[in-house]
Amino acid sequence: MKILCLLLLISCSCYAQNSDVVTIGYADQFDKLPKLNLVESIQTKYDSIPVKSMLSQPKLFGDGNHLSIHTKKGMLNLKKYKEKTNSTEGFKGYQYAGYYPSLQMHALFSHHTAEHIGFSDLILVDDLSAKKYAIASVGDDAVQLPIPSPNGKYLVYFYNWVYQRNSSFIGVLKIGNRNHPQTLFSEKASFETKKWTVEGIKWLNDNAFIIKASTEDGQTKVKLYTYHLAQLQP
Repeated sequence: MKILCLLLLISCSCYAQNSDVVTIGYADQFDKLPKLNLVESIQTKYDSIPVKSMLSQPKLFGDGNHLSIHTKKGMLNLKKYKEKTNSTEGFKGYQYAGYYPSLQMHALFSHHTAEHIGFSDLILVDDLSAKKYAIASVGDDAVQLPIPSPNGKYLVYFYNWVYQRNSSFIGVLKIGNRNHPQTLFSEKASFETKKWTVEGIKWLNDNAFIIKASTEDGQTKVKLYTYHLAQLQP
């Protein structure tokens, strides 16, 4: 609980420097919504869904200290993350992950440190408005890169707990109207478990996806795989 509170305070401090940041995916928001209903699925169903490339790698600008991203609103200049730095506390910078052509958004990781603990968050930057959207993490590290549904109706992402074996979180965000950037993303549903971790997620269609999960034996380190179908409610 202490770490989660610290994370919230640090994230708020970090994003306070830019009023264009909207944070979504807080646990208390998901708690107000229905949980994902999972039913057993099979490997052949999961494997039959083709793997699609989500991200492209456009040409970036900037220098050794800054990351410059070209948007329809102009050039966005951000502090570049460096693993080796003299400062031990505070905001560390951004690390570029790629560009979502289907969303017209850039994906970055934001890194910061407090009380000698490192934290990261996933940031989406709208290529049209240059507005930033932070997906709140449930732990110290950023969530995995979100996966858009085929027609861009939803985003699904997951987080596997580092210090808790066979524990994970799955979040689904609804994508709204781009004419209302402040509410472009909203929480749709979530799921938490202490029985398995997520190996991958594939969308069947805009309203259903299959999760590939694994359970690791603490002694033998052998992994057992299971598959789960999630159907989103209207």
